[in-house]
Amino acid sequence: MNKLSKRESQVAELVAWGASKKEIPVLLQKIYGGKEISVHTVENTLRNIFTKLGFSKSTELGAWWFCWKYGIDEASESPLLKLRKTVTAIAFLVIIMPQIINTDYSALRPQRARATRIERVQRRKD
Repeated sequence: MNKLSKRESQVAELVAWGASKKEIPVLLQKIYGGKEISVHTVENTLRNIFTKLGFSKSTELGAWWFCWKYGIDEASESPLLKLRKTVTAIAFLVIIMPQIINTDYSALRPQRARATRIERVQRRKD
């Protein structure tokens, strides 16, 4: 469900495609028509969008917009993809669990270097 107004959706789309705040007023007029708005209006609109959606960054907004626009979400994930994720997680646990369960922490302790014995040879004085 889209929580955004028509203008907010338009601004979100332009941000998702990488437009800067300064470019958005001109692009809105060129693409959607109507009169040009100021950069301050764009900033206020973005602030409202971030508040409504709970985001703080433009990258989050961009990711959300593409997922919303193209219907990508957790609920629409295919059963085969869910199975693949589950099998991958189980395989990862099978590989990692023996290392977690192992109570011998010798691999974690640094080994002391063995002291080398130095023998001095005294030369005879003839």
